[in-house]
Amino acid sequence: MSAAVLALLLRGNLALSAAILVILLLRRPIRHGFGARAGYALWLAAPACLLMALLPPSAPAGLLAPVAAVAVPAARRAAEAATFDWQAVVSALWLVGALMAFGLFALRQARFVRALGPLTPWVRDSRVLIGRGYDGGPLVVGLLRPRIVLPADFETRFEGEARALVLAHEQVHVARGDAFINGFSVALQSLAWFNPLVHIAVRRLRVDQEIACDAAVLSRRPQSSRLYAETLIGALAAPVSAPLACHWPAGGAQPLKERLVMMSSASLSPRRKALGLGLVAVLGLAGAGAVWAANPAPASVIQQPNWVSKPTGADLVRYYPAAAAKARIGGRALLECGVANDGRLKACKVASESPSAAGFGDAAMKLSTTFQMSPQSQDGKPTANGVVRIPIMFALAPNPRP
Repeated sequence: MSAAVLALLLRGNLALSAAILVILLLRRPIRHGFGARAGYALWLAAPACLLMALLPPSAPAGLLAPVAAVAVPAARRAAEAATFDWQAVVSALWLVGALMAFGLFALRQARFVRALGPLTPWVRDSRVLIGRGYDGGPLVVGLLRPRIVLPADFETRFEGEARALVLAHEQVHVARGDAFINGFSVALQSLAWFNPLVHIAVRRLRVDQEIACDAAVLSRRPQSSRLYAETLIGALAAPVSAPLACHWPAGGAQPLKERLVMMSSASLSPRRKALGLGLVAVLGLAGAGAVWAANPAPASVIQQPNWVSKPTGADLVRYYPAAAAKARIGGRALLECGVANDGRLKACKVASESPSAAGFGDAAMKLSTTFQMSPQSQDGKPTANGVVRIPIMFALAPNPRP
């Protein structure tokens, strides 16, 4: 199980990191050439590549002839010292780190929500909330039910058309489902806490999200671009940092300058914007297809192995579960293993065991080191890099009569 988890982590992070690097290189040229919406949509290629990397290769099922059941006296069983499993340790460290990262995000979000103060419906629109203890910019809060939250001084800070522009911006966030995208980003940051590219990507995603939102508002109100820019600067007077909220990320002046430049740039034709979305779709499909093609091919199932060595009766005695031997219980386990170039088994896992939790799965894993097959099976097919399924029976000899 630990080996499978580590393999998924490695494959998924390699695909995700490669996609992020390509997106970081292309986001600005695509945004300037085809519009902010296309630059924002380009980020969809990252989860698409991750999904393709995590899809398991399909392999047909196959069974070997069962290893002969061997009856062994319980008195002859000898315990084996446990070996250090570094894969289990690394998997445990990743899990602990993911839980800690998720806890930190949850703590930051809880602190931010408390800082908003009492949330009361706005008199002009009951669907919009006023944070009585909040003095930052307007934003969208909530994952499953996103709501617009306004600062306590919203009525005096924004007036007339400026107020309408601010609300239009937040309504675009709600309509597009940006809150869900931000929640997915936080989950990805928690799972890939050790990958710095993921954290950089989420910050750039937030920037592109806001710029795309600006473009959506100004496409409907092109005559208000100057007032919108002035209102924006006023709204960003107090930086905000909330993991599960749609807001401009706190940071330096360069991203803000980039945002203002995009507002003042000439609007693109609808045809060019559509062309940009099509180009982004092609790039995303090409990236996902490349990741899928790079996935390991399913291994062939070896149906008729030619065994060079198999477990002996002494091996079964040595690895028989102590508790089962004491209780005089028999059982079985099914192994799924790969085959190395020399015919030995590798990457074995327990597919099933009966009775469960009796130790027969662990005993079968220890016995896997005693198997070896020839480079060719009985029907002449190569065995290297194939897969094999081995049922192993465990039984005890009857007690001698007095």
